[in-house]
Amino acid sequence: MGPIVIQTERLLLREWTVEDAAHFMTLASDVEIVRYINGGIACSLDDVREFIERQVTTQRDRGWCRWAIQLRAPVQDEPAGVVGLCGPGCTFAPDVEVGWWMHRELWGRGLATEAGRAAVDYCFGTIGFPRLICCVHPENTRSLSVARNVGFVPHDVIEHKGMRLIRHQLLNPLPEPPRNPRFVRDCTGI
Repeated sequence: MGPIVIQTERLLLREWTVEDAAHFMTLASDVEIVRYINGGIACSLDDVREFIERQVTTQRDRGWCRWAIQLRAPVQDEPAGVVGLCGPGCTFAPDVEVGWWMHRELWGRGLATEAGRAAVDYCFGTIGFPRLICCVHPENTRSLSVARNVGFVPHDVIEHKGMRLIRHQLLNPLPEPPRNPRFVRDCTGI
């Protein structure tokens, strides 16, 4: 298990390790889970390994990434999902996007909302981002609900790869966000 970044009542948000690839493959190859993330195309093991490598590098270089979600109790060794921020190559640069995925058997328990709130709180209160976005397909009712429950507000509609997405935003409510130099606070894109 990678180092823990954030703890909630039921979850650990942690850094990735190369050992996560096989377990994460079950999440990334479920076409129902990636339906709105990857156009319904399951990820290959190479895609998963590349994703994990990118998250490890982004965490090291920027101080944040899309973290692995792990259930606290019962303790499990596999990631239960993903939450966090896009890194270099972010589709919506210069905006920093928050995203979440959860194993299907964990849907409907409020875990994505719990992870999303914790990630947003950390991003505003520890990193000091001024603004975060999340882009959600209008038919992805579960993710729209998570976005609303986390506090995101619909901002506009954008087109991405032929798909219409609702871009939500959330502004940092802190009057003076932290400016710790160990964090990079932008997304430069590819």
